[in-house]
Amino acid sequence: MNTHTIDPERMPLRQQLFVAGASCFAFTDSPAVIEALSRWRHPRSAQSGRFFDLCVSVDPSIKYHCDATPHFRGREHLVFATFGERARFVLDLRKRSVAGVVSQQTAEDCRFWNHLLLPIALGVLGTTMGLVPVHAACLDWNGKGLMIAGTSGAGKSTLAVALSQHGFSLISDDWTYVAQEDGGVIAYGISAPVKLLPDARTFFPELGRFRPAKSLNGETAFEVDAAGTFGSATRSQTQPRALVLLERTPRAGYEITPHSSEELKAFFENSVERLPDFMASWAVQRSATIRELAQKDCWLLRYGGPPQIAAHALRQLCEGM
Repeated sequence: MNTHTIDPERMPLRQQLFVAGASCFAFTDSPAVIEALSRWRHPRSAQSGRFFDLCVSVDPSIKYHCDATPHFRGREHLVFATFGERARFVLDLRKRSVAGVVSQQTAEDCRFWNHLLLPIALGVLGTTMGLVPVHAACLDWNGKGLMIAGTSGAGKSTLAVALSQHGFSLISDDWTYVAQEDGGVIAYGISAPVKLLPDARTFFPELGRFRPAKSLNGETAFEVDAAGTFGSATRSQTQPRALVLLERTPRAGYEITPHSSEELKAFFENSVERLPDFMASWAVQRSATIRELAQKDCWLLRYGGPPQIAAHALRQLCEGM
């Protein structure tokens, strides 16, 4: 079955979802897909002007392979994603839609939908509906949001887990989705597993019962549920009050100093995906959201040694906000 021929109106099953502050209208011919996405059923209290469509059909002829490494190619407003022989998807930026054909086994695989397909959909389509994906961890301290940015390998996930053991609620350890609401900027997460490099076992003995494995980007890492592994409290959203740019140093200890909002804004702008020319208006809106986010208190955190050192320092910082 070709993904271009899928007609949502002919799909017998429908479900409205609410994912990272966006409404998703799911259409499918598979009860297994509806069940796999059930954790995102749209609550009556949820309100959002952001939305996208997800249309999925099951093809019994597709062979299932456990390797779900995605491959992408783009053409104008379309992004094509394949996952070996287990699934094929087309993401349409103009229509804000995702259409795909999957195997029966993939339809039943909750991890595929919740930890792979939905984050990809939000990453590709987010900007088109006013939801800006930023490469940052996000936590909540008594209703106050803390976002931690940094280059790849700086230790955002490790520090996020340490903070979750110091009374913070974990929203995201990697990608956070930011939107402008009536009450200000809101940061959303999707409770994906935290990814920790093998040396994290030195700081977290809870990892002793797990083995690191190859992750989506090819790195060998632990990918674990934070609540089940560390007893971390989790939340789906918060209102950012402080932004921290993280840098690692070879010497043990920490230093927290005020940081330039303009520099942090430039960091986020440089880390987001480049948009095609036809998305110029969306790029302007994205920059406005990033600029609003960067107006929060900004700090530079340099630290070395165990992440618990930095977590203690950031807790003191948040207690003073």
